[in-house]
Amino acid sequence: MQELQPRPRNLILAQLPDAEYEALARFLVPVELPLETRLSEPNEPIEFVYFLNSGLISTDALTEKGESVEVGLIGREGFAGLPALLDQPQMSHSVLMQGVGEGLRIRSSIVRDQFLKGGEFQRLVHSFAYLQLVQASQSVLCNRMHEVDERLARWLLSSADRMESDSLNLTQEFLAQMLGVQRSTVTVAAGDLQRAGFIGYSRGKINILDRPALIKKACECYSIVTSSYDRIIIKKDVDELSYVD
Repeated sequence: MQELQPRPRNLILAQLPDAEYEALARFLVPVELPLETRLSEPNEPIEFVYFLNSGLISTDALTEKGESVEVGLIGREGFAGLPALLDQPQMSHSVLMQGVGEGLRIRSSIVRDQFLKGGEFQRLVHSFAYLQLVQASQSVLCNRMHEVDERLARWLLSSADRMESDSLNLTQEFLAQMLGVQRSTVTVAAGDLQRAGFIGYSRGKINILDRPALIKKACECYSIVTSSYDRIIIKKDVDELSYVD
């Protein structure tokens, strides 16, 4: 009997029954995903789905002038290219790597065929889609109702959760873009967090120094989204995650 290869760290692929995993595995191509790699462009066909093993994917809503606001983050609990599975071959958002990582690439048509067969893969995709909906809907409220320093604290914590690291390589230009504010506004907010001892910031690298304090500083949106993840995904240890109904 041929011994099965170790499963990827991606949460969805790691939990598939052997038959469902093997149906996808022979088409999966390992890829390095450097910072700012574009995984799909607005209003362009979604040719590939990317399952993350590590790193951080950002989904950004865009204006006609090219301005953007981050509306969703993805780590190894999910993948980029969800609309293609739902019979939507393109999307209006930009999807790119905001934290360097690696993963597995596969043609979207193959993944959609497997998704339509039902089974565990379809159930896991539905759970992941729900979590993305929670993020996006909460971001709408957050960007409208909460102060910049609260939103910055929330975004840093959410990024760290998806990256599984309290050390983040993020420029102030990027933070301003994600929050939909001027760079000078982010400079003030980040400076306040640094002086309070919550974070350390130097040359595009941010270290979360006091996570409990940063959680208290963050707006309620962080705990609302996190509670949904905690309800659906149970973290057993650093290399083992599982979805629950």
